[in-house]
Amino acid sequence: MAKGLENQVYIYSLGTYSFFTDEENKLFRRYQTLKGYKKYLRNLKDNLKNDASLSKKEIRSKKKDINAEIKRVINGSEVEKGMDELKVELYKMIDNYNGIRTLRVEELKRSNVISVFDSVLTRTLNLEIDEISEDIIVIQSYHEKVLENLIKDGFLNQAGQKYIYLSSSAGMIRQKRGVWIKESLWTKHQDSLTCGLSVGEINRKGGMNINKFLSYKSLIFSASEEFEGFNIRNCIVVDDLELEVESNVDYINRDTYEIAENVKKPVPITATDGCGMILPSVSEKNFMVRLPYVKGLLASYDFTKHGRYITDIDGEVRDVIAENIKIIFTKSQWKMHAYFDSWKDYQSRFEMYNCKAAKLNEEEDELNDGKISYQMLQSLTDVTDDELKEIAVPTSHDILSLGESQETMLKVLGATTSNSRKGSLQKALMMYPELLNDKYSKETIKAKKKSLVNEARTGKLNVNGAFTFIIPDLYSFCEYLFKGEIKALLSEDEVYCKMHDEGRVAILRAPHLSREWGLKNNVDRSEHFKTDALYVSNESLLSKLIQCDWDGDRVLVLSEHKDKTLLDVAERNMQNDNILPLYYEMEKAKAVSIDDNNIYYSLKAAFDTNGAIGEVSNNITRVWNSEKVDLDVIRWMCMEVNFEIDFAKTLFRLTRPEHIDQKVKEYVNMKLPYFFKYDKRKNKKKGKLVKRASTEEKNTSTVNRLEDVIPTKNIYFRQVAGGKFDYKMLMRRKKVKLDDAIINKYDSLNKEKKDFIKVEDNKKKGKQYFYKHVKTELLKINPNPTYITDVLIEYLYGVEDSTYKDTLWGSFGEIIEYNLVNNLEEACECQICQSKFRQQRKTQVTCSESCQKIRESKQATIRKRKQRNKDIA
Repeated sequence: MAKGLENQVYIYSLGTYSFFTDEENKLFRRYQTLKGYKKYLRNLKDNLKNDASLSKKEIRSKKKDINAEIKRVINGSEVEKGMDELKVELYKMIDNYNGIRTLRVEELKRSNVISVFDSVLTRTLNLEIDEISEDIIVIQSYHEKVLENLIKDGFLNQAGQKYIYLSSSAGMIRQKRGVWIKESLWTKHQDSLTCGLSVGEINRKGGMNINKFLSYKSLIFSASEEFEGFNIRNCIVVDDLELEVESNVDYINRDTYEIAENVKKPVPITATDGCGMILPSVSEKNFMVRLPYVKGLLASYDFTKHGRYITDIDGEVRDVIAENIKIIFTKSQWKMHAYFDSWKDYQSRFEMYNCKAAKLNEEEDELNDGKISYQMLQSLTDVTDDELKEIAVPTSHDILSLGESQETMLKVLGATTSNSRKGSLQKALMMYPELLNDKYSKETIKAKKKSLVNEARTGKLNVNGAFTFIIPDLYSFCEYLFKGEIKALLSEDEVYCKMHDEGRVAILRAPHLSREWGLKNNVDRSEHFKTDALYVSNESLLSKLIQCDWDGDRVLVLSEHKDKTLLDVAERNMQNDNILPLYYEMEKAKAVSIDDNNIYYSLKAAFDTNGAIGEVSNNITRVWNSEKVDLDVIRWMCMEVNFEIDFAKTLFRLTRPEHIDQKVKEYVNMKLPYFFKYDKRKNKKKGKLVKRASTEEKNTSTVNRLEDVIPTKNIYFRQVAGGKFDYKMLMRRKKVKLDDAIINKYDSLNKEKKDFIKVEDNKKKGKQYFYKHVKTELLKINPNPTYITDVLIEYLYGVEDSTYKDTLWGSFGEIIEYNLVNNLEEACECQICQSKFRQQRKTQVTCSESCQKIRESKQATIRKRKQRNKDIA
């Protein structure tokens, strides 16, 4: 498990309807009931066409009756109100509400519990790991007026404790969510969480952009671990390296949408935007950092070899050796520098209020195997069938070898050293691959194979590369800091990544909207750069091409030595259309006074924008997979996406000229590409594939053709794990008597699983809380967790041979891991098949009855041979 992700706490995630009055709630529940009934009727109508028992006349008649019933549900009848009237009445009631809203106590139920990773906020509030807390609550907006009430007035719980709005991270804004905190706790801890910077101070110094403020305030939500040994006095802040890189670009006039191709322009870039440095003596790995209003990447680099005197952000000359400076932050990382008097002021407050530093996303020991996505592949429009087959070979190999190759099976199940977030089952599989022969593992692999095929047909293909941090040329930066001259170690077309040999490499970042294949020359700079990151020239516009920052973005790096066909195709496509970075002037965000009113309207603007961002991205995909790809349309929409992303901050939106709008709408009105029928993420019916009718007909676009390339052969499992699986290896005891009370309770709890786990954004939420609940309830029956685990293993593996054991592993996986480690140390090896097994008696030398029979047969043969030889003698 990655650092910072081991510990979780449980909190409630509610909707704005959780704060309705009794009258509002009554109307809302009635409306929801009718809405569900309407959905049922529509599904009933959709299914009529598949009913072979009905004639066309009967289908028409039934559809007519259903349409009449749907109309009645919407409009109501003389004796009851319909959906439309209920909605109007509900919103009128909401609009007329005055006062502080109260949380409905029935909303604090287990189906509304979510898990969140340990963070600066949870540690500061001393929230108990694996326990439910009501100190903070996440709320999703479904009703704008209620959201306005909650932001401006807060709310009360049943005990009369007041909650106030805390903030919303960028991810929460996409989901129309925010975090509320008990007012008493915020009053107690706000100085520690904000380094003593109050809203009043910010407003007295001119205010700031609201959504930037919320973003910086939300840094305390990031899943992280404490930065042990951190000393703010060992840190300084310096100005960023600001450059103007004169290079050829495709320039878009944001007012007229006119594109000037291949023009030379001076492009301003912040070469170190979001990137600082930490001495290798403190950390040999790159990682992301969080302090109050400080964020970004700390790159491991020995800056002391460039000199000892440096000028800090306040104009003071500092001696990094004498002052024992271990970390250099850049101005771009210190987000609120304009509101503190100086860095010394920040340091003093940091110590005074006992602020904490956190680290997250530390570079792994082994990097994960990378995959390209449909966005990256669809931009390669000039690909032959043979090239596409060659590009898909690694993925096809995994699909075909499932069930036959132990290595592939472990890989697709995530049981690899490169997976830093392994669960208990994955760790157990690595220790004891014989587990692959269990029915549960086989069923998991079957489901994974189906998922692999569908993902591959939507462009998710294996490649021989990995995602890694992207970092600027720190050598050049340090030469500038210490000596006042920019002495580049990497030229414009050069990069360095030690994961690959010297030669051509491709650099990719998600999301990938335009044709954004960064092709550079990998050169050896190992004398200066020691980590697994990709180091990029400060003279390059690669960051403009792939739209990356330097504050912790990761990029996929591929090499011509391992993915030659893919890089050849990418280079040809880039050259075909002379692809250059896009450049256009962005709008600057304006500062305003921070108050509840401005916070509400800024959030509302951000909520309204996110749907537009996703839609523009889908529209770009429509263009790439159309019969006629118009690169100008893609360029315009890429520009529009970036302006939409910034809209919440700037409140500035582009006005598309009419003749441009007509061109764009030729694509916007198309259905999604054919391959989306394999993409369950785009389907609201969770887990099911998109209906063919909702996609365009198949054409010869690159991703659509993968359907003919990716194999779908059935899995035929072989004995690939090197021996038989002995479930006793998972148990503490060799024998255990079944306990009906434990088994019955386990089965009963398992039936409640759907009440805990809900699917949101195609992710299952609530699983960890459910597993915690199962463990807690079973421990009430017997307080010995190892005994409970043994009983359940004997039941699920020995008696039932169950296909579904995820609840067992989720609830008691750590105990099974511990058992397995100890048992493997003491295990015997079968004399026949070499399987590991636990002896039931001291004389046992085989793992099973079948092996014992083989042994006895061999011994009988040996005895006969000896007797025959004796008779001959």
